[in-house]
Amino acid sequence: ILEATQKYGYAQGAFNVNAVAQAKAVIEVHEMFRSPAILQGADLANAFMGGRVDFAGGTTEDKIAGARNIGDAVRKYGENSPIPIALHLDHGRNFDSVKAAIALVGPLVHDRVNMNGSSLPFEQNVELTREVVKFAHARGVTVEGELGVLAGVEDHVFSETSTYTNPLDAVEFFRKTRVDALAISYGTMHGASKGKDVKLRR
Repeated sequence: ILEATQKYGYAQGAFNVNAVAQAKAVIEVHEMFRSPAILQGADLANAFMGGRVDFAGGTTEDKIAGARNIGDAVRKYGENSPIPIALHLDHGRNFDSVKAAIALVGPLVHDRVNMNGSSLPFEQNVELTREVVKFAHARGVTVEGELGVLAGVEDHVFSETSTYTNPLDAVEFFRKTRVDALAISYGTMHGASKGKDVKLRR
């Protein structure tokens, strides 16, 4: 899917889903436009889909159950689809979260995982992501790392200010971890802008 974006010069959306109806809708709309689809199950969404109402406190077992439920929904509505479909774990919080998703690898299920160690010091982020890469690559799963923090709230990460990704750090991070993709920080902030202390970059 991503090779096609590079070849033909277009952007590929990735859509977070935390309900079966959302997964169905994303696939149907992409089929309508004959476009590949990337669906994402975020770490916290997996806990929610596993039946955990207080999803921020979800256990590994909750996340495994939720990842299975999201995977089943994607498989149900996408198994015979004429378009390419990928399912991505978004913002894996730790090794256990990533393993929970990778345990369900199969057709259309968690082709790629994100290890979000961006809130950690650089070397700890490198060490954790490198271990995830070794584990995932041995099972045919690609890994997206994360470097830099945007202001605002995103899942388990909160920051009052943005820490933009240093390009030289990005090169070192890739060299040490061998990630397949890297999410970097170059924007303004996460979450809804309420107008208070917002500084938009142009």
